[in-house]
Amino acid sequence: MRILQLLTLMMLVGFAAQSQDLDNMSLEDLKTLKGEKEGVKKNIDAEIADLDKRIKEFPGWTKGFGGTVGLNFGGANDWFGQDVETATSRGLGLAFNAFANNNGSKSFWHNTLTTFYNTNNQKNTDLNDDGSLDDEEEITNNASFFGLNSLGGYQVFNNFFASAEARYETTFNKFNDPGKLTFSAGFTYKPINNLVIVVHPLAYQINLPSNELSSASGAKIGATYTGDIYPGVKWTSELNAFLAYSGDSEADAGKPFSPYSAGDLTNWTWFNTFAVADVFKGIGLGLSIGLRDDKQLGYAKNVADPGIQMIYNLGLSYSLAN
Repeated sequence: MRILQLLTLMMLVGFAAQSQDLDNMSLEDLKTLKGEKEGVKKNIDAEIADLDKRIKEFPGWTKGFGGTVGLNFGGANDWFGQDVETATSRGLGLAFNAFANNNGSKSFWHNTLTTFYNTNNQKNTDLNDDGSLDDEEEITNNASFFGLNSLGGYQVFNNFFASAEARYETTFNKFNDPGKLTFSAGFTYKPINNLVIVVHPLAYQINLPSNELSSASGAKIGATYTGDIYPGVKWTSELNAFLAYSGDSEADAGKPFSPYSAGDLTNWTWFNTFAVADVFKGIGLGLSIGLRDDKQLGYAKNVADPGIQMIYNLGLSYSLAN
């Protein structure tokens, strides 16, 4: 008990002495001391980040989510899964990414969710010659994406796994109009913990609605990566591509510009999110960009030569993982 009392007294004396020293310091001395403390904090933060990385490499579940949300700037360019393909918005926006991964000693199971939603309301008003209301139309510009992916594998040797995957894509505006469901099997390569490369030569993609879009067999390739590209700046990237082996040889009146070649049914989607962490109490700034090349979706909108589609969102960001 006496030892505890003595230690307590020494701590109090130490704090009091430090307080007196701070009171006697000049402005330059205080700034120098602050810089030293910030340097110590930076080193501790780096050590904590390294420990967190090592913890995640152990077998078991890791879960997390992040994205951008709030009043922000968003838009789309030729995003054919919506009524208004090209639009800009300064309103409600959401870009959300979530994952639940299980890594075992010989197997893995990775599940991801990717969502985009931008909306902006505006009114177009027509008046009569006398100034009275003739017609008023409210237009809502929406751009959205919903993607759900599940990939599992069993280790064959080193970092190579025999794997199978199911992937579903659609929009919030019109569920399954369009929609994609892709099943595939092959192998997965995991050179490092936060990079996954998928090569599945056996794949089948179902495109909905079936009376407007054609389904096909082919190969599925993809890659996902999550990491810091700069201290405090996190990058999340997900690429998914479907390479059709053959086209749809029959012309269909309900499918514009048919019959389709294998190139017409080949498509890819690439989403990137950049987040500047902790600008204020865990809230940062985020930029999410989605690119897509899918000619068949453009054909369904009667676009003869569709190019690269784009959706983006800029706003506040928040992330959480465990």
